[in-house]
Amino acid sequence: MKPAFSHFTDESGIELKTVAAVEKILRKVRVFTWLVIGNRVEADEIVEDALILYLATDPEPEEADQSYAYLVTAVRRLLRTSGARSRRGPDLNPALIPLLELPLDTREIAALHLGAKLSVPDTAAMLGLSPEEATAGLVIARRAIGPGAYDRTAPAA
Repeated sequence: MKPAFSHFTDESGIELKTVAAVEKILRKVRVFTWLVIGNRVEADEIVEDALILYLATDPEPEEADQSYAYLVTAVRRLLRTSGARSRRGPDLNPALIPLLELPLDTREIAALHLGAKLSVPDTAAMLGLSPEEATAGLVIARRAIGPGAYDRTAPAA
């Protein structure tokens, strides 16, 4: 898949180094958003909105590592204002569709851990939770999609 924003030229006003660094992070943000709402097209639209917000901050190229937290936070805000359910219907792996029935907070925990492959402590930190709260959310997600699907999807310990 061709990166969405690498076609910018110097005339765009966007620092190309910043765009290149952020594109590496966008894949994980897209997977996170897709798992939360269940539709890839709508997830991409939300991530693009979050990216526009990020680029409007005129980030420095050396600060690109911090873009992941910013983008996930922006996506979370957008999901809460625009709705956290897909209007087009889910296009997830059928084994993961039960995640969509979980509360938004639990879906976000599962999406960061299963989709973005963050550890439980990193997932908790990203969402402002304790590790115990993140673990409890993952127990609920594991129960919803079944241990087999969860174990195939979860990052290695």
